[in-house]
Amino acid sequence: MSWCPRLFSPRRDLITFTFSGFLTLLASAPASAQFYVRSPAVDKGEAEIEEHGAFYSGPGEDERLRQSHEIEGKYGITERFEGILEGELEQPIGEDLEGKAIEQASTKSSSVTTTDWASHSVRSMNLRCRMTQTDEILFGPLAKFVRGRDSATINTFFVGQVGYHVEIEGLELKVNWQLKRELNERWSIGLEGFSEIEDLGHAGSFDEQQHRLGPVAYYELPHTEGRPEWKAAGGVLFGLSDATSDFTYKFDLEVEF
Repeated sequence: MSWCPRLFSPRRDLITFTFSGFLTLLASAPASAQFYVRSPAVDKGEAEIEEHGAFYSGPGEDERLRQSHEIEGKYGITERFEGILEGELEQPIGEDLEGKAIEQASTKSSSVTTTDWASHSVRSMNLRCRMTQTDEILFGPLAKFVRGRDSATINTFFVGQVGYHVEIEGLELKVNWQLKRELNERWSIGLEGFSEIEDLGHAGSFDEQQHRLGPVAYYELPHTEGRPEWKAAGGVLFGLSDATSDFTYKFDLEVEF
């Protein structure tokens, strides 16, 4: 029996039904992926639907993909806790687009501190359960530092495998970061980086790990009170190691209710 469904079994039927709707939307949507830097902030009473995606060019030795998608629904339960449901799709080279994982019942805690010259926020817990052939628990801190129009955000995720099909004995490490500059009310520019070490106990060389970074542009669509708020971002990430694709073309689309 899978470990994750046992943990959240009271809401499993609702989660499965909702995720089926997400997959229907993804099947007709443009390509997308999970190269996204999350903010630690939690907005009580606000619901969001997000699509994070990527196309790949110049396949890496470990990453042989055409495209990948992540669609996410989340809701701010309180000022400190947030529930999340995610679905992931991937298309390996020479294969069809197919479902990869479901992440369910995520809860997060956040705190914000403001001084006269800057502010920072930290998400002290990020616990997520992935329903794959090998179940996973993902946890780790998220932090954001803001000064004027400039901000720096870092996500540090540790992934532990559980259940009956464990493939690694240690932890996987994922680090996502962003440096961002607001140009005006609508436009911002930034630099994002993404690194992944599949097994910290056997990390291997730099070229055996996945590392990429590149420029990203951000745009907030004009917002009318009482209507959904839309945000979009797009950029190109350059592979820095042999295991990583040469180019990853990413985009993010978010709608907030």
